[in-house]
Amino acid sequence: MSNTNGVTVSDVNCPVCGGHDAKVLREASYPAGITVQQVQAMFSASSDHGLLDRVVECKCGMIYIAPRLDAELIESGYSSGEDPAFVAQNENRIRTFAGKIRSVLNRTGLNAKGRKMLDVGCAGGAFLVAARDAGFDVQGIEPSHWLGEYGRKSYGLNVRQRILMPGVFPDGTFDVVTVWDVIEHVPDPHSLLETVHAALKPEGYLWVSYPDAGSLAARILGWKWPFWLSVHLHYYRRDSMRRQLEGAGFEVLYMKPFWQELKLGYALQRATAIFSLAKIPGKLVSALGLGSVPLTYNMGQTLVIAKRLAAGRKGH
Repeated sequence: MSNTNGVTVSDVNCPVCGGHDAKVLREASYPAGITVQQVQAMFSASSDHGLLDRVVECKCGMIYIAPRLDAELIESGYSSGEDPAFVAQNENRIRTFAGKIRSVLNRTGLNAKGRKMLDVGCAGGAFLVAARDAGFDVQGIEPSHWLGEYGRKSYGLNVRQRILMPGVFPDGTFDVVTVWDVIEHVPDPHSLLETVHAALKPEGYLWVSYPDAGSLAARILGWKWPFWLSVHLHYYRRDSMRRQLEGAGFEVLYMKPFWQELKLGYALQRATAIFSLAKIPGKLVSALGLGSVPLTYNMGQTLVIAKRLAAGRKGH
């Protein structure tokens, strides 16, 4: 264990290959005097806190934070706090997800009606609403007390407030499990995927979205890429994501850019955390009453559709 300005961090190995031979891409930059409580506050759904931790790249090509906060501290941070700014974008997210569901169903030939679906890290329930409207029998699991309650009260959703662990759901329960913008946050992606594998029916589907560190946006923006955040513990490229999924017993069917929709005003407000000049168009948009105009964008977000392989057929 090591200590960074009063914040305890631990060394970790590569989440894809398990190795520890990694080169440093960026050193940690924790401000003097930062407290554990301030660090925990970063772990919320729409955290605007930038990258404070050291970033390394494994010999296998995987990029991740090391050393990093202990898993218990991270999970405790996600369970607390409120995020009204995040759920205020739910209607835009529901529209985005509705279109994405139609696209995936058309491509896979899956019939949604009555199929059991679990959304891991379901936040305020936007995806679950879209999936329910499409015909799925939906459940969610969410570590945040506030977000889980929001989904239950606002949409009548079945949401469990907890971290997904082995045994929470009986083996072979679900036809589809979705992991939207979650895998980069969890301390142990392999364990998460193995738990998902067990919860899926034979030949069930896994839908994953993640910010691709090898995307054109990431390469152009460098360290200004908006997904370089301390709350993102892992930074996948397409090849490392494929290896991560195959290593947990999934066959990747396809990967493609995941275009999303947010309100223009909200997008500009989030952008000011990275580009201070974004305040200028933000003020103009607000003055013109254009804050609610929908903005379709992609900054490297990627969708992966994978299929569960039978036990014993895991990749390497």
